[in-house]
Amino acid sequence: MGGCCSNWSPTGKRLCALGSTTALCVFALALGLVWPALIWQIAKREFVLEPGTEVYKNWIEPPIDTYLELYLWNWTNADAYLTEKPHLVQLGPYTFREVHERVNLKWNDNDTLTFQQRRIWYHVPELSAGDYETDRVVTINPVLLTVGYALRNEPVLLFYVDGIIMENDLATTPFYDVLVREMIFEGYDDTLLKSLLALLALIPEESRPPIDLPPYDRFGWFFGRNGSETYDGTFTIGTGKDSVYNTGVMRLWNGANATDYYRGECGRIRGTTGEVWPPWGRTLSGTPPSVSVFAPDVCSSVTLQYAEEMERYGIDGLRWIGTDRVFDNGLHYPETECQCTAEDVADCPLLDNGAMDVSRCKFGAPATVSFPHFYLANESYLKGISGMQPNEKEHRFEMELEPYTGVPLGVRAQLQVNLDVKQYGMTLLKGIPEVMLPVLWFRQTASLTEELADDIKLILVLPDIGVYVAYALGALGIIGLVLAVYFSVTRWKVQSPPQPVEAKTAL
Repeated sequence: MGGCCSNWSPTGKRLCALGSTTALCVFALALGLVWPALIWQIAKREFVLEPGTEVYKNWIEPPIDTYLELYLWNWTNADAYLTEKPHLVQLGPYTFREVHERVNLKWNDNDTLTFQQRRIWYHVPELSAGDYETDRVVTINPVLLTVGYALRNEPVLLFYVDGIIMENDLATTPFYDVLVREMIFEGYDDTLLKSLLALLALIPEESRPPIDLPPYDRFGWFFGRNGSETYDGTFTIGTGKDSVYNTGVMRLWNGANATDYYRGECGRIRGTTGEVWPPWGRTLSGTPPSVSVFAPDVCSSVTLQYAEEMERYGIDGLRWIGTDRVFDNGLHYPETECQCTAEDVADCPLLDNGAMDVSRCKFGAPATVSFPHFYLANESYLKGISGMQPNEKEHRFEMELEPYTGVPLGVRAQLQVNLDVKQYGMTLLKGIPEVMLPVLWFRQTASLTEELADDIKLILVLPDIGVYVAYALGALGIIGLVLAVYFSVTRWKVQSPPQPVEAKTAL
């Protein structure tokens, strides 16, 4: 305990040593308590969706690639549909790199951001199976099916329209036998679709039959979507300026906070778009809550349940998965009863668990969505067809997040589109097997890169750096305090002044 205290008096030395080591301990304690909160306050500025922040930069120009894998179901024995149940063979994947562009951005006064998005897909042959240019697929005619479904409660009108179709050879078979590329992006030149659109255009809007057809003169599952600014709709999300816990949270879709497609909670706009998530910081404790991803393809949100902890490139994260609750239709989970689209609730459920009606969301087609291969679906969907091989490892919907920052570590979003095939009183559909027919499924993937993982690690370690320094300073302070007490007791004792000696008187 030398230095500036070496020439001081014992009392001065004791005060100097005890005061400085106590101050060091107090500083270490304050640093350990304040530093994480200070870093969080600084970091929160980067979690706001506005120009100049890191989260905005990564949202506008995503640093990782997203891929879309498309699989089509080929009806291999369609020529024997009167006597055999459909046997389906999976074609694909036909893989595309998916690019997102945000357009028509508008910041609102209530700390929200309104925008549209343009999705552009580029075929990646080296990641695909089969030949995208020449492969063909056989499937049910979706336009014919849509007409029958739309007019199922209008027998007179159905008879009239069916007669027009047959007399004019607008369709001659209940099937499509088309190129894969036409069925996906390019679109198939369907005479029936063109003729119906032309016919409907001649009828005053108030007198038109209830047939809701795609507004295109060709049919393809992704026709008209590649590069479209409007197909996915208009989104309004929180910027996080008022609170970072609102960053990326959906507020409105197409100007409304709920859709007309589903009742109650199922129609409410909730969750995020899946690309920007609010950070939890250090507030997360106990079992993480469920998370929701709003999917414009189904005009609703997909709610995922927490599954487990995970790790990617040295970063600890959390994984959420799609369970049987997602498409339950109220059979086992009462809160999902609002997925039923029956006009009278007493008629619910209309479908077995495992597939959700999206007909109103998909231009009036009798369409449902499920997990691929009817994974987690009721066995009834598998009885009428063959070729399904549901597998958890291959077909589970997954979302992985780093909780402190809310950064997605990986996503594996996958859904299947099915058509509810029935005869619907149509001549060409007479004798068709009445099944829930899978027509395609897709898998959208994105995964954190190692380079981006290094940047995230730096963000995650910053709150701990100050704490580790506080530990070190606190240890030094405690050691110094112990030494100060020791030297105060053994070496720096206060010396008593010498007592005067009385002189002896000589006799």
